[in-house]
Amino acid sequence: MAIRELERDRAKFAYNRVEEVAEDRTAKHSEYKSYCKKIPSLIQTNGLSATFAFMNSKGGTYKTIYNQVDSWLIDRYKEGGDLDNGDELMKKLLALESTKYRKVTIEILALFNWLRRFADGKF
Repeated sequence: MAIRELERDRAKFAYNRVEEVAEDRTAKHSEYKSYCKKIPSLIQTNGLSATFAFMNSKGGTYKTIYNQVDSWLIDRYKEGGDLDNGDELMKKLLALESTKYRKVTIEILALFNWLRRFADGKF
């Protein structure tokens, strides 16, 4: 997949997820925007697994973002099988070998660039 096409797919996915949150009257839009800005630095500071364990335990808006990222990874790596095996996201991340884990971390950070941009513009 070409880099330009991948970026377009990330942008489209992120835009659609932010729109879903915007249409949800029960969602806390300011929290969503804040968390989309905060999570990349948490990943860089604490690591991917620790950050997603934290997000999963917190629930609420964090869980919404957690599920969105899981959905992206399933879609993105559907041919690879590592992240589309039906397991819960944390289990999938912990089972990855280190090179794949780094690639997934970079992929998630790239996705958050788009989530942050669209959330900034929407809320």
